[in-house]
Amino acid sequence: MSQDIEEYKALTSTLLAFYNFHKWEFEQLIKTRTIKYNSLTAEERELIPWYLQHIEDLKQCIGINQEFTQNLAIAISKDWGVSPDPSGWEPATTNEYDKVRSTLLQFAREWSSDGVPEITVSHFKIIEELEQIYPNLEERQNVKILNPGCGLGRLVLELVKKGFWCQGNEFSYHMLLASNFILNHCTFAHNYSIFPYLHKASHLVKRLNQIRPVTIPDCSPTEIHELSTKNPTIPYQELMSMTAGSFVDLYGPENLTELDTYSKDPIANDFRTTNENNFDVLVTTFFLDTASNIIDYLKTFHYCLKPGGTWINFGPLLWHFEDDQNMLYIQRRDGDTYQKVPSIMTGLELSRDDLIALIEKMGFDFEKRESGIETSYSGDIKALGSFVYKCEYWVCKKR
Repeated sequence: MSQDIEEYKALTSTLLAFYNFHKWEFEQLIKTRTIKYNSLTAEERELIPWYLQHIEDLKQCIGINQEFTQNLAIAISKDWGVSPDPSGWEPATTNEYDKVRSTLLQFAREWSSDGVPEITVSHFKIIEELEQIYPNLEERQNVKILNPGCGLGRLVLELVKKGFWCQGNEFSYHMLLASNFILNHCTFAHNYSIFPYLHKASHLVKRLNQIRPVTIPDCSPTEIHELSTKNPTIPYQELMSMTAGSFVDLYGPENLTELDTYSKDPIANDFRTTNENNFDVLVTTFFLDTASNIIDYLKTFHYCLKPGGTWINFGPLLWHFEDDQNMLYIQRRDGDTYQKVPSIMTGLELSRDDLIALIEKMGFDFEKRESGIETSYSGDIKALGSFVYKCEYWVCKKR
């Protein structure tokens, strides 16, 4: 019962972060600029006569974002069986509002024309690989693909459009709610306009670049209905599924130790059992370095893939928990008993060479490898600069 209450709080606080996002944006963008402008002398204000109008433009953009994020929150609350009255939702934290900000950037990356350069480098490279491995369109519906850390579900949809059976898995409520909305509530291309770059005030050529919209989605998720008409022998509408929860908890073996990501929940345990040797292909993009314990991830990859199954990976090694010194307790298995010991989030950040050696030691054979593939992530294509990753790409087989 207490777990249900905690899940309800987590869900509704995320919904409220979307619903009240405009208030947070006002505090971050309008209030700060107004204070700054009021601190200037009359002479200084005359030097930037456009500044007040820019603040008004930002206000209008925030209002349009508000319409989108509130529509999302209300629609998804109904989908998830939650009262659509925001007054009964759990308060949102500053961190949750900031995640909505990054979710809008993720929309631009996965579901707008601005994101095409990034998607082409990563997603389409993987799709091309799978089309070569499985050239027969009719047979792809029998190929089971798992995509953990699927974000807003674009890669899952693209794989289904190619005729593959694909299951996305996501832990973040922000990503889950947003992907649900884009896949199930956007009935045509360019359904919504959003302003994802309002908080990017650096590296601008023109201030108008900061307040430019993107339209989402750049393709209609309902295209699979048209494909069903074109290829009636392929059940496109039955090829996509999504799961919510920790990847290692839902797809890993029983001997994992992370207390905060692994449970003995009966439903999760039953689902976990069905996933042993269950998937033909595992696809990971910008996912490996989200691990606090990469060994748990690799054990889970090996557990859920069929013998001889394929693992395709694309992404950098920017370990997310490198600077996180938060303490936690893990349960270490000793025979039939568990021993609780202290651990820490950081500390298992491996070099590429050490990671490759570990992957081979844990039962995978590399068939293809490329290094140094340059791309950004949720970058602004019109900015003067962005962070560029040198990514790793490989194709492995489970031994």
